[in-house]
Amino acid sequence: MMEDVYTFVDDVKSFPGRLASQEETIKKIMFQTIECMLFIQEYSGHGFCGRALNQQWADEQIARFTQAFTMLKTSLNTGVGVQIAFIAHRIFEDVQSIVQTQNLAKLHPVDMDDPSRPVCLPQTRSDLLSSVFSWAMNPSSNQNVLWLHGPAGSGKSTVATTIANITRDLGRLGAFVFFNRRMAARNDPAAVVRTLAFQLGEFDHRLGAAISTVIKSTPSIRQSPLRQQFHKLLVQPLSESELAVWSQEGPVFVVIDALEECGHVGDREDLLNVLALESMKLPPTFRIVVTSRTELDIQEALEARKNICSTPIDINSPANDKDIHLYLCDRLQSIRSKNKYLLLSQEWPGHHAIDALTARARGLFIWAFTACRYVENGQNPGDRLADLLRTDVCSNAESALDLIYSTALESTRRWEDPAFSADFRDILGVVIAARNPLTALTIDRLNEGASVPRTQPSLHTIQHLGCVFRGTTSEPIRVIHPSFEDFLTDRARCKKDEWFIDVYLSHQRLAHQCIGSLRAILKRNMCNLTLTKTGVDVQILPEDVTYSCIFWIEHVCESKGREESLSIAVYDFLEKHLLHWIETMSLLKKARHTTKLLMRLEDWSKSTQGPHQKLCDLLADAVRFCQAFTAVIEQHPLLVYNSALPFSPTNSVLYQLFKDELPIPVVAGGFRDEWSPLLMDIPRSGGEVTSLSLSSDGSQLISTVARGCYVWDVISGELLAEGPKGHVAMTVFAPGGQLAASCLFSGSIILWDTFSGKMIGQPLKHDQGAIYALALSPDGTRLISGGQDCTIIMWNVQTASVILDPPATHTKSVLCLAFSPDGLRYASGSRDGTIRIWDTASGGMASGPFRGHSGGVYSVAFTPDGTKIVSGSDDKQVCVWDAQAGSSLNQSQKASMPIKLRGHHSTVFSVAVSPDGRLIASASKDTTVRLWSLESREELSHLVRQHRMPVRCVAFLEQYGRLRLVTGGNDATVRIWDIESVGSMGVARKHKGLVSHLAFSKDGRRIVSGSLDHTVRVWDPITSQCLLGPLKLEQEVRSVALPADNVRILAADHEGAVFAWDATTGEHLIATPADDPRYHSIAGPLSLERKWIVDSRTGTILTMIPTMSPVSARASFDNCMVLGLVNGGIVIVHFPGTTRLV
Repeated sequence: MMEDVYTFVDDVKSFPGRLASQEETIKKIMFQTIECMLFIQEYSGHGFCGRALNQQWADEQIARFTQAFTMLKTSLNTGVGVQIAFIAHRIFEDVQSIVQTQNLAKLHPVDMDDPSRPVCLPQTRSDLLSSVFSWAMNPSSNQNVLWLHGPAGSGKSTVATTIANITRDLGRLGAFVFFNRRMAARNDPAAVVRTLAFQLGEFDHRLGAAISTVIKSTPSIRQSPLRQQFHKLLVQPLSESELAVWSQEGPVFVVIDALEECGHVGDREDLLNVLALESMKLPPTFRIVVTSRTELDIQEALEARKNICSTPIDINSPANDKDIHLYLCDRLQSIRSKNKYLLLSQEWPGHHAIDALTARARGLFIWAFTACRYVENGQNPGDRLADLLRTDVCSNAESALDLIYSTALESTRRWEDPAFSADFRDILGVVIAARNPLTALTIDRLNEGASVPRTQPSLHTIQHLGCVFRGTTSEPIRVIHPSFEDFLTDRARCKKDEWFIDVYLSHQRLAHQCIGSLRAILKRNMCNLTLTKTGVDVQILPEDVTYSCIFWIEHVCESKGREESLSIAVYDFLEKHLLHWIETMSLLKKARHTTKLLMRLEDWSKSTQGPHQKLCDLLADAVRFCQAFTAVIEQHPLLVYNSALPFSPTNSVLYQLFKDELPIPVVAGGFRDEWSPLLMDIPRSGGEVTSLSLSSDGSQLISTVARGCYVWDVISGELLAEGPKGHVAMTVFAPGGQLAASCLFSGSIILWDTFSGKMIGQPLKHDQGAIYALALSPDGTRLISGGQDCTIIMWNVQTASVILDPPATHTKSVLCLAFSPDGLRYASGSRDGTIRIWDTASGGMASGPFRGHSGGVYSVAFTPDGTKIVSGSDDKQVCVWDAQAGSSLNQSQKASMPIKLRGHHSTVFSVAVSPDGRLIASASKDTTVRLWSLESREELSHLVRQHRMPVRCVAFLEQYGRLRLVTGGNDATVRIWDIESVGSMGVARKHKGLVSHLAFSKDGRRIVSGSLDHTVRVWDPITSQCLLGPLKLEQEVRSVALPADNVRILAADHEGAVFAWDATTGEHLIATPADDPRYHSIAGPLSLERKWIVDSRTGTILTMIPTMSPVSARASFDNCMVLGLVNGGIVIVHFPGTTRLV
């Protein structure tokens, strides 16, 4: 059948005119032939599958190929222009489900739509493209990544786009990702894996379904580390049995272009590690093509890997010069055709001229591209060509680029005009510093926010530089190539001050412009919204406003300067518009970004001149404000004013600054005085928390409970994976974060994958009895375990074998273990009350035993420098030991005595040392976590943290450069704390038990509350101060009331007994059944619908209450609502319109 189809070759030779009309059909025949070739390769057992195919499946494919070739033959013979669907052997589902598409969209992929990307001309790059496809089609190759690298301007992106287009036509392009340093979304390493996953899910419905399942089970996956994203979104779905058929279907291409433009060197380290190490876990059918410059960090990551084929682009090869020659011929012929009135000869410009241009290009396609634009944009192409031919032939590629760019810039002949030079630097500074390409209109609008704006529109200047710019009046302005930006920002290369762009100064100017632009437009409720429960859609704001909101802080921080005027501008802007900016970020669905941006700005402010302390104080408050209320603010932008501000601490700088921004709700007496130290509460930890372990990058934590262990996302608090089930004593993360080890009371150790939760290999077993303690060496190669039989076993993690098995090391059970920071020693603590230090290599005791505790030692930790050991014991003490003491028999007993820190009232279960070695944290059975200064040896008593029940474990965490504390307790919660805050955790308690009922007086001037603490109290709704009480009952209070006569207080207890008191003196009065509060209740106009307070009279949404103790009672009068809380707190909120507050 194939031979019959290919008789068209002879027909074409006879009737070449027929070729054009049948071009599409012939192209489809070629594509179908490639598919058939891949099938034959698989069928013979020499393909990616590596074995003979299922015969029934193979017969079906043969039938489909036969049908396809028959249809194509018919189309070719008849010449009828009937549109024929390209019939590939891979059959897709007709339509993916809406749910699957929506789930994939939750990955927030980056838009990679750029149809203007250039492709290779026909007959160019043939050798290079052939080698790429030979590599891709070779199933015997174990190199599944091809790294195509070369200097700037060598045509890498054009080749990548061509490969993507060819494989797309073949139905084999799984994903195409290309980076751009000038577009924030397209240079973010954190977005790469989820964008690949989205595109691959769209490419194949089976993979899309598997990825969709992952997204549903782990909603926070896009916030996870890149390695975990890669494993869960790609490796794990592709390993499922339903997708095993991919091994029978030939190669699928993933093209990643311009990797060097993806973030800065440090930013892309994790991405490079994923590409280098994790890509080998993908099926052999996955072929990844990566293009980049030969940057050092990329070279070190990719060059020496066995699964990566390193392919340099040789710009000095004859084949490369031939391709440039062809390109120049094609472009210059096009220029000749466009200038028909100049009557250029058919041979123009001639072979000699093209040869000369090719020599000057020095192997760089971008030189040829720029040269052609230079010729094309001139009034007389011949004169422009002559200019180029008069230039010298440079000795290297970079010099050739510098010369062509200099020639292009000189052609404007306006550099003697200072105004033109200044406008050029100002506009180019914006184009280069901007995080996203901006239109000329947006550049001009931002210019209006400058202290000294330009008088001419940007297009007036840009029109003279068309050969080095891209863009129109409606399209973003871009430089023609990143190498031109490199030229302008390097004074040694561009040589002229008129051309040099100081990047730091450009960021500073753009920061001023963004701030000025926002200052002119931001205001409260700038989109005239109404508060609703359903939130709002993303608002379309002017580009200059959107850009300034998202990126002004980045430009401030990138300015790197200590200019006082910028610091002053930042403070002046924030003291007037901080809340307006947060509102606008919510409008743009960027509320979650505010915390990290403000943290970065706070770090910048500490190194600047100007209103230093005022700015730092305001930013510190702004960070806490966003941390506390982002979850509320992202529900609706107006909740910045209706909820977040009213419930902020009254003593905070932010509240004092903005509290008079009326009308806003007012919390009587203030919601709290200071910020709560509690940043996050994870209440679903599965039971009593016995151990905590943090990943090395601080992004995840594992909590161990009696029934198993759980992996949590530290930022969102979401559950990522579940580890082994059973009676788990403790779990530790291995360096790198993908491996964890758990010990069971049954005496075995389980190694497991923290991404999937699956066990790795078989359990490690030794006749050790119950295991209570584990520790992993800093390099992750060794594991030590201790327990009931008083011994410490050392294991090789890779081989799962015993390295050291010494005799009993303690006289009682080993309760805790810790490696020194250098891994050369480890410490053990025992129920026998001693601490010992051991040599890692020999297993022999290096120091000890240290005796100073009068009870069992539950926890030990080394300081970061390894010189000291901190321990906690059931003698209620924390001890600090000299780690070198006790290493010699001649040392005195005094030298090995510890520093004792006293303050706990019960067993100290856990201790931790901060990364800088300055602080000690201790967790105790007395429900507290205490902080100690290692230098002063004193407790920081104002920083005590507390759970409702005993605290079993504590650890330090660095998050965005801030030190945090993580704790776990018997109350089944994991908590993350701010180290510095001194405020209380929640609302001040008005009762000692749950508030069971609330009621207003008829005139609204008093509130009565009843509680499970057996008391009744009366409150002033304006000040929230107690006016009367406590009035005591013998039973829990069920209901209360202030009857219309205003002279009595009524209450009923849990058993229905009714009580009365004088409303002024509090004296007991005789009560009758008619005094039951139920008969005196007043229905208020405000209602609480879940967390929303609603005016029932109008249906108006008034506010959303933030996170606090659960509401147990409520009452309202006029525009005032009072809430009673489970913890005994009472919150009184007055909404605008309450007469007495005006």
